[in-house]
Amino acid sequence: MPLLVHQLTNNLNTQVEQFRAIHTWVCYNIESDHYFSEATLKKRRKLLNNKSALQKWNTKQQTKVFKRLVRNKKTICSGYAYVLKALTNLADIECEIVDGYARTVRTNVNTVDFPNHSWNVVKLNGKWYFADTTQTSGYYNLDDEAFVKNYNEGYFLATPELFVKNHYPLDENWLLLDEKPTLKQFVEAPIIYGSTYKYDIIPIFPTTLVTTLNIGEAVMFKFKILNKTALKDVNFVFSGGLRNKVMSFKGKNYKHNILQMAYQFHKKGEFDVHAKIDEDIIASYTIIVKNAEKMPNGTFN
Repeated sequence: MPLLVHQLTNNLNTQVEQFRAIHTWVCYNIESDHYFSEATLKKRRKLLNNKSALQKWNTKQQTKVFKRLVRNKKTICSGYAYVLKALTNLADIECEIVDGYARTVRTNVNTVDFPNHSWNVVKLNGKWYFADTTQTSGYYNLDDEAFVKNYNEGYFLATPELFVKNHYPLDENWLLLDEKPTLKQFVEAPIIYGSTYKYDIIPIFPTTLVTTLNIGEAVMFKFKILNKTALKDVNFVFSGGLRNKVMSFKGKNYKHNILQMAYQFHKKGEFDVHAKIDEDIIASYTIIVKNAEKMPNGTFN
C-alpha cells in the first residue's frame, strides 16, 4: 500500500490532487461485492438487539471482508471505507470512517431501519469533505448479475447539503452542517439518486416524500441548481394508476441558483412524481390529492 500511494501521489503537489488520485484508483479498481453485502446486512439486522453477539460476529466478519478484498478486489461499504482511509492516511492526509444510515428506495424510508452504510470524511486544506467510494464506483445490475463500473464525479467532495439527503451519520457532528436535520426528517425526505449528484442539484421543497393536498391546491417544487447547464433540462413526470404524464408548468422562477415551479392538481388520487433530467431521475415524491373536508360552519378545510 505505501508503494501504491507513492506511485499515485508522487508527482502531485496539492492535497486535493493527491486525494483525487487515491479516490479514483479505489473507485476504478474495486468492485461492490453485492451478495456478500446483502448477506452481511441480513445477519446484522438479525443480531441488532444482541450487542455482544453482534460485536463478536463483526470481528469475524472483518477478517472475511479483508480476505475477499485482497483475493477478489471486491468488497462491501466498510471495505471501501477502510481502503480509502488507509491509503489516504499513508499520504499524510487525515481521513476517517463514518458509520450511519444510507437511504435508498428500499431502505430507511419514512421509518428508521438500522445503520447500513459506511463512508469517509477527508480533511483537505483544513476543511472536512465527504467521500463515498461505494456509491461513486458504480452499481450492481441485478438483471445481468454483474457490477457496472460507472464513476460518478458528483459524489467527489459533495456538498454537505446534498450529501445529507441520503447519508445520516451515527455521530451527528459528521453531518458537517450548522443546522442539523433530525433523523426523523432524514427518513421522511424525498428520495434522491446518483443522478442527483451527477447534476449537482439539491432538492429543497417539498421537504417530505409524501405531501397531502386538497383538489385545486398547488405544490411548490424548489431546487438549488449548482450546475446551471442542467437548468433548462429539468422536467417532471407524474404517474397515477396506469398513466404517466409530463407536468406542464405555467412558469418557472429561477433566481440566486434557486429554481421554483408550482403545479396545481385538479383530480383526486395518489401520484408518484419524479423530477428528471433527460431519462435520469433526480428526485421522487408522492402527492396525495383529496377532496376538501367540509367544516361544521360550512367552510372547507
